[in-house]
Amino acid sequence: MTEPDLAALAEGVRAAAEARARHRRLGVQLDAAGALVESRRGELAELQQRLRIEQSDVRRLEKLSPTKIWATLRGDAADRLVIERAEADAAGLAVAGAQARLDSSLADTTRLRGERDGLHGADGEYGAALAAYEVALRATGGRDAAELTTIADQLGVAAARRREIAEAVDALRAAKAALDEALQRLDSAGGWSTYDTFFGGGFVADMIKHSNLSEATDGFTEVNRALERLSTELADLGGSTVDGVEISDTLAVFDVLFDNILSDWMVMDRISEARASAERLDDRLTQLAEHLATVAAETSTRIGTLLAQREAILTAV
Repeated sequence: MTEPDLAALAEGVRAAAEARARHRRLGVQLDAAGALVESRRGELAELQQRLRIEQSDVRRLEKLSPTKIWATLRGDAADRLVIERAEADAAGLAVAGAQARLDSSLADTTRLRGERDGLHGADGEYGAALAAYEVALRATGGRDAAELTTIADQLGVAAARRREIAEAVDALRAAKAALDEALQRLDSAGGWSTYDTFFGGGFVADMIKHSNLSEATDGFTEVNRALERLSTELADLGGSTVDGVEISDTLAVFDVLFDNILSDWMVMDRISEARASAERLDDRLTQLAEHLATVAAETSTRIGTLLAQREAILTAV
């Protein structure tokens, strides 16, 4: 058995070990994604129940009922109906958002399951590669067979870990980019909210403010999706999940209904809270980026050390 033949067999063990490690890590990711799906299902069910309640309130005010009779006697039936309809619309939007989040989680689960299923024979292929390598080493009478086998296995695991780190880094960059975009939209909404509160605003300013609030809400929805992907990527690296940042879907609705100084102050307060949460999240993502960079460097150093050991043994063989 020549040195190139041994090297080729060792490379086969390394590749098979990497595939096996990837298969197992995908299993961990799939478990995390499955848990997220169940959480999203529960969230959707809760919001659907809330929507049914809001729609029931609207129906009670639309038809003759004790609720409508009492509202009529109080003289605020029309106002109550407008409010209940707005709350029902807001609940409907919340349900749509929850459904979109569930669909996204289900798509991630399907993707992970497909990739894992594509590696379903990884354990068997690893065993076969290892057996062929051991037979070849025994045929040469090499005394370093056990050490080479261990190195090949460790190289495969390290290579798989480096790939997982790279995927986590990509997910982290996407989350940072989404957060930066959402913060820009939030700042724009905050500027118009300040103008509306202290300088009277007007119809045009009010429309622009609510448009920016809607865009900021959409922006933070993208942030949450990016964080869900990042959380999945971190599941097999020992990382903790990263909390999302949420803005109430009903905020713009209530400000339209109650367009006075109190509602404007509420908008400004919500924007301030969202910005503070986003800044805290940005700090956490920065710290995570530093941690991943350290882990990536350590893994690369580990791979370099193993390759040097392997080369030294194979050269000696």
